[in-house]
Amino acid sequence: MKGWFLKITDFAEELLEDINSLKNWPEKVKLMQKHWIGKSFGAYIDFYIKEIDDKITVFSTRPDTLFGASFIAISPDHNLVDELKKNYPNLNKELNKLNLKVTNEQNMDKIEKIGVKIPLKASHPFLKNKLIPIFIANFVLIDYGTGAVFGCPAHDQRDFDFAKKYGLDIIEVVSQKKKQTKEIKLEKAYTDNGYLINSDFLNGLTVDEAIEASIKKLEKLDLGSRTINYRLKDWGVSRQRYWGCPIPIIYCRKCGIQTVPEKDLPVKLPQKINLQKSGNPLLNHSDWINVKCPKCLQSAKRETDTFDTFFESSWYFARFTDPNFKDAINKNNADYWLPVDQYIGGVEHAVLHLLYSRFFIKAMNKLDLINLKEPFKSLQTQGRV
Repeated sequence: MKGWFLKITDFAEELLEDINSLKNWPEKVKLMQKHWIGKSFGAYIDFYIKEIDDKITVFSTRPDTLFGASFIAISPDHNLVDELKKNYPNLNKELNKLNLKVTNEQNMDKIEKIGVKIPLKASHPFLKNKLIPIFIANFVLIDYGTGAVFGCPAHDQRDFDFAKKYGLDIIEVVSQKKKQTKEIKLEKAYTDNGYLINSDFLNGLTVDEAIEASIKKLEKLDLGSRTINYRLKDWGVSRQRYWGCPIPIIYCRKCGIQTVPEKDLPVKLPQKINLQKSGNPLLNHSDWINVKCPKCLQSAKRETDTFDTFFESSWYFARFTDPNFKDAINKNNADYWLPVDQYIGGVEHAVLHLLYSRFFIKAMNKLDLINLKEPFKSLQTQGRV
């Protein structure tokens, strides 16, 4: 389904940095926003598949544990999966049988970790003759990183459980001791800091040193690169419903996508609407949906999606400083009244609504609609937040 998005990811670093300057905010709210933005330092790593002359690129914050890699897991929605289904019909049957469903991060810890092994293996980037099995797994999300991960069972509990279930190698590569003289059979994943072992050129290094050394090696071999990844995704603002603010877009067969001219804003919802039919009722309102193209004046149609409820409430505090002003925002009044002094609401607003509000201030400043101020810097909170 096509939809409209706001490019909040362009402001990810600013939104993250400014959290440190938010006074009087509850620490748990600031922490929730940090986690939502989700900045991660790591590397993209290429695992080549010789049989099909292709590769799987994974994002990892722990490239130091590459020598302990014993499997690669890809999302059911990874682009490689469609190709595999065409070439390996039996694989398609396995996927249907196991009913691999894309899940979300909220229930990830609760689901049983399921994988379907594919009839291909990938080359290890550091070990010339080592091939790594590949699984399509229900615990890999397509919208984080690249939709693919490598598993190091000895140092990640989820990977440990998966390896036990499917009889995969568990290779210890991080130890409390700098030199480990005997092999230890792990009963669970070791996730603390330590020193690298069983890792060739990384042996004896601390985890931080090994991360740096492994990234340099990957870049030297042209098998990976240093990167910063954000969990934050662009904000999908399209909703298919009658109530809400109409998205001011017009579609013309000749001119393509056109914005509604400023003189015709705001676009108002039709008053007489049939709510008995299924789907978005605006699609069935011909008097409202049919308009003239603002460019060529030929017949065109309105966008029938309306904005997410957070869209307007993320900036209306600036509008409320002068509700009678003829344009969107009276900058002089906004300068006088803002920033917001108190926010009353439940914790369900702690991340999205307050994050979107901070984003809107930055976006409006970029468009010269407001002077840059964080509207919530002096925020006092009441209620459940």
